[in-house]
Amino acid sequence: MNLAESLGFVPQRTTRAVRAINVEKLIPNPDNFYHIGDLSELKASIMEDGGVRQNLIVEPQKDGTYLIISGHRRCQAVKELLADGADVEADLPCEIEPDHAKAERLMIRANSAARILTPWEEVLQAQRADELITRQRHEGLINEPKRQAMQKLLHKSSGSIGRLCAIYNNLVVDLQQKMKDGKLGVSAAYEICQLRPEDQEGLLATHNTFGIEEITLADVRHYKDMNGVGVCRDDPRQTTIMDFIDDEPKEAAVPAKAPETPETPTAPAAVPPEETPPVEAEPEDDYMDDEYRQLMKAHRTVADSAYARLHKLWTIYNKYNDGNITEDKYINDTQYECHEMYRELDHLRVIDEQMKKKRGKD
Repeated sequence: MNLAESLGFVPQRTTRAVRAINVEKLIPNPDNFYHIGDLSELKASIMEDGGVRQNLIVEPQKDGTYLIISGHRRCQAVKELLADGADVEADLPCEIEPDHAKAERLMIRANSAARILTPWEEVLQAQRADELITRQRHEGLINEPKRQAMQKLLHKSSGSIGRLCAIYNNLVVDLQQKMKDGKLGVSAAYEICQLRPEDQEGLLATHNTFGIEEITLADVRHYKDMNGVGVCRDDPRQTTIMDFIDDEPKEAAVPAKAPETPETPTAPAAVPPEETPPVEAEPEDDYMDDEYRQLMKAHRTVADSAYARLHKLWTIYNKYNDGNITEDKYINDTQYECHEMYRELDHLRVIDEQMKKKRGKD
C-alpha cells in the first residue's frame, strides 16, 4: 500500500477510471465548505508545470457534468488562468468516483489529510463528518463503530473530534463569527463553549467594549476568574464530548427515555389505598426535595433560553428585512437558532416529565 492509499486518496483494491474533462463540465460541490483562498501561487505552479499534474476526483452527474470531490482549488485556478488568456490546457485529468457514499467521505478525508485548515473549517469538518457517519451508519453503508469511523475519516483522536463538535453545537453565533474571521482559535473556543450562552455573550460584550478583536485562551480564563464564571455542568442545553464520540448514533439515545413516559401515571395509582391521609396532609414534602428544586431551576433555565431563541429569530428577521444582513447569513443564523430551540424544547419536555414523575411519588 502506497502513501496515497494510506491517507485515503485512493481506495484500496479499487481502480478509478481516469478521464480528461473540460473545466466547464466540472461543477463545484455545494457541500464543499473549505476556503478556496489565494490562488496566485497555485496558478504560478500550474504554469510552470505546464498544466495540472495531480488528478482531480469527481462524481458523474445525470446531466453529463461532474461534481468535484477533490480539486476545487486546481479547477478554479485553471478557470482564472483561461479567463486571463493564459496558454493552459482546459481539459483536466480526473478520476471518476461513481459511488456517492464514498464520494461524500472522500471529500472530507482528502481535505483533512492534504491541507492546513482554519479553526472554523476544522469545526465544520467535524460536524459534517458527524452527520455523515451517523446517516451512513443508519443506512447500513458503514458497519464499524462511529468513534472508529470518525477517527479514520478525520485523522484525529476521538477527544479532538468531540471538542470540535461541542464547539459547533454550544458556541453562540457571534463567537462562531469570531472563528470564521480568524479571531478565535479552537482551544479558546472550546473553553468558551462550556459556558452558559449568557456568559458567552457577556464575555464577547466585554471584549467589544474594550475594542479587543482577538480572544485568546488566557483572555477567556481571565474573564472567568474576574466574573466568577465556571464550566456549565448542569445546563441540559450543553452537549459534551461524549455526545459525539459514543459508538451509538445520537438518535439512539432518544427512544431510550420513551418507556419512562407511560410509567408516570402508574406511580401514584398503587399508593392511595395505603397512605391516602399523609398524601392529603403533606403533598409538598413528598417531592419538594433538593432534586426537585434542581429540576425547577433547570426548567426555568431552559424555558428562558427557548424564549430568548424566539426573540433572537425576530431580531434576525428584522435585520434581514432592513437589509442589514445578507440572505445567506439570514438563512444560516435562522437555521442555527431553530435547531437550538428544538433541542432546548426537547430537553424541556424531558425535564417536565421528570417533574411530573417526581410529583406523583409519595
